[in-house]
Amino acid sequence: MWTPWRALRERREARRRAALDALKVRYHTFRILLANNERALDRLAKVEAALETGASTAELTGLVEDLQAVTFELVDGVSRLTDGGHQLLYARQLRLEEALRTALETMEETARQPSCQPLGRNLAPKRVGGKAASLSLLRQNGFPVPDGFAVTARACRDFLRETGLDARIRKMLHAAGSEGTGLAEACEKARQAVMAATLPDWLREDLRQAGERLAGDGRTALAARSSALTEDMLEHSFAGQYVTALNLTPDTLEHGFLEVMAGVFGQRAVAYRLQAGLPAAACDMAVLVQEMVPAVGAGVLFTLDPVRPASGRMLVSAVPGLGILAVDGEAPTDIFRVSRDDLADVAARAATKTIRAVADPAGGVRREAVPEDERERPVVSPGTLARLCRLGLASEALAGAPQDMEWAVTASGELRVLQSRPVRLTGQAGGATPDIAGGEYFHGGMAACPGRCLGRIRHVRGPEDLDAPIAGPVIAVLAAATPEAARLLPSWQGVVAAGGNPTDHLSTVARELGRPMLTRATGAITAIPDGVPAVLDAAAGSVSAMPAAIGDLSELLAAPRPETAKAPRVALTPGRARVRALTVPLNLTDAYGPTFAAVECQSLHDIIRFAHEAAILALFEAGDELLDEAFTHVRILRGNAPFEVMVIDLGGGVREDATGRFISAGDLTSRPLAALWQGLNAGATPYAAPPSGQNGRDVGGVMGRGITDARGKRPVGEPNYALAARDYVNVNARVEFHFAMIDAVCGPRTRGNYVRLRVKGGGAATPLRERRATCLADILGAAGFYVDRRGDLVTASLTDVSGDDAAKGLVLLGRLLSFMRLLDAAMTDEEAPARAADAFWAQAGETAIPADAPVREAS
Repeated sequence: MWTPWRALRERREARRRAALDALKVRYHTFRILLANNERALDRLAKVEAALETGASTAELTGLVEDLQAVTFELVDGVSRLTDGGHQLLYARQLRLEEALRTALETMEETARQPSCQPLGRNLAPKRVGGKAASLSLLRQNGFPVPDGFAVTARACRDFLRETGLDARIRKMLHAAGSEGTGLAEACEKARQAVMAATLPDWLREDLRQAGERLAGDGRTALAARSSALTEDMLEHSFAGQYVTALNLTPDTLEHGFLEVMAGVFGQRAVAYRLQAGLPAAACDMAVLVQEMVPAVGAGVLFTLDPVRPASGRMLVSAVPGLGILAVDGEAPTDIFRVSRDDLADVAARAATKTIRAVADPAGGVRREAVPEDERERPVVSPGTLARLCRLGLASEALAGAPQDMEWAVTASGELRVLQSRPVRLTGQAGGATPDIAGGEYFHGGMAACPGRCLGRIRHVRGPEDLDAPIAGPVIAVLAAATPEAARLLPSWQGVVAAGGNPTDHLSTVARELGRPMLTRATGAITAIPDGVPAVLDAAAGSVSAMPAAIGDLSELLAAPRPETAKAPRVALTPGRARVRALTVPLNLTDAYGPTFAAVECQSLHDIIRFAHEAAILALFEAGDELLDEAFTHVRILRGNAPFEVMVIDLGGGVREDATGRFISAGDLTSRPLAALWQGLNAGATPYAAPPSGQNGRDVGGVMGRGITDARGKRPVGEPNYALAARDYVNVNARVEFHFAMIDAVCGPRTRGNYVRLRVKGGGAATPLRERRATCLADILGAAGFYVDRRGDLVTASLTDVSGDDAAKGLVLLGRLLSFMRLLDAAMTDEEAPARAADAFWAQAGETAIPADAPVREAS
């Protein structure tokens, strides 16, 4: 029988069912958006790889179009979650698509790569030879390597091919045979032919511009040296076989380049190649050009004595002036044998120095007699020798093998590293070769950007660690691969992330900058001590200790220069560079900063980042009106905790056979909600009990009444809501005077799991609320969360962690919600946050800390 009251109830029930359906739609839209985010990052990584490997225009166009399609789906998903919000994001997406369409249509298929590659970037040995690549890696890691550039092996081959020299020289040497006067004459003719050649216009212009940039005002002399692809290898080093041209100017650099190229066909070099089984006319030369060091002393350092490797000593030779006499063995040499374990333990043999090589003001190099008062004086002081040995050991640690290092020292005592290559050791009976490797702190993980680097370990738990001053090289160790860390990547040598994956935002930026990065390094935070000097080998998945003798890295090596860090790992044509600029870079690195907005999206990577964050916030702040409408469809979760939670099952969150309005922990099938509820009911007690005669809703002059805050509409005491699915939970909770929001995915796949928390509000005065926020930040940071505290707002997250670690993090959050109920009242002085944090850990115990959390230091 129809009645007005029955009709009203039916309309209300229909609205509630619609509200519940709307919540489920929002949830499923959100999960689809998360899946699209993973797809977008995968496609972005493929675009990045295609640009680096020189993929065809057709292949690259297809990959970019796929990326655009899935990015548009992300934007559309965000719009659906926010009921049509973020319309500006559509506009940015369409603008980027139009710019990409133009860039793809005008993209060059091929173009000549720049012939001169600057040191300090990721230079591959197969492009510039081992010598230039090694020095570039050293310079990247803060070693005192003179600035310079390398003329690529391809450019050198193109020079010989375009001038016809390659065919002419091949005929000369083939006709001469493998020995005798015929070979000597043929080599001399080949050398003269190279010296008489005219450089192609493109090479002359590249060389001129690079030389002028390097020489600056013209007062810096230059040096041109060989860096062949087969040089400086253990099987054939070519030591002393090629030519070095010293004391050059930008005007004479072309001549110096020809001298080095002509040296490829000198008789000694050709004979060496034939002995090594290589073709006589083979040319794999790259030419290294550097600032010339105004040396007053120079020499060679072997980090392990090549004749007596079991002695545990380094071998150092030193001559006055330039180092060519030490390499050629033409002059008396000071010899130092230094203990690898104790740099003060030195066995020295000083020589009487009679001759030295110096730069001639007129150009080139001349030999002169050593003044009488300097002949018996050691070339290097004890302090300079110790620093030189520390640099040698650091170079060995970076390379992972004993090194043969050429060096020079200036009149002011500044050391410069001129070369570092593997040592060729001679076996010695009766003794074992010392172990050069330090102990391994950690092994595992997945390389996001391969490479090796040196640095002092810095655990990064939140923005205050990101913004801490940097002295010397740093290897950052993160609990999560948070995109906020991207803005500091140019200032770090490398990164180890306990979470993350090779396609996440931070990994993409690491590859863009060429910073070695290891992801999925579960257990790394507890295994790697904070503050120790270490070697990161991302490709091998290892972090190892460095010898104690190296000492303070911040005093020995320079930190990276952020302004020179951003550069493609390979040279790109202008069109491809434009495609890269519109897709790969991540500019939105601070999710809480004023520039994190749709209008600031300058690349598809920015769109992906913004859409992901906006989606999480949209579900984080689920509308109270929808929740209120769906009220009759909730189950009330009760336990030992002094409050209850209204649970809305989005599918798989509550047992299907659970009956009645009230449910308990045993009825939960949502893993993240069950973990949070476990922590809430674990017996944690509030840190500050109410003063006598007051209840938990009013703490006299300290706390207020009926509090609301900017983050929520519900007053204190209204219900706590949880949207739950099998592997997902979203919680909006009032814990006495604080408003807390928790969002978590806790599934079987590490990639995509996360736990996020926001806590704000409170009835106390501002200083007390901010101290409480400091306390929470300390606890969460010690538990491995990435934490951002701004005023009384605390935001914390774990990302890309295992399901077990996500569950442990949620248990900890449950304990923390119980503990902090009246925490503001106890924040009476500046030491209160530390006291409260200690009290929390005393209650919670170490089992509350996720497996990969950093070791907590006692306050």
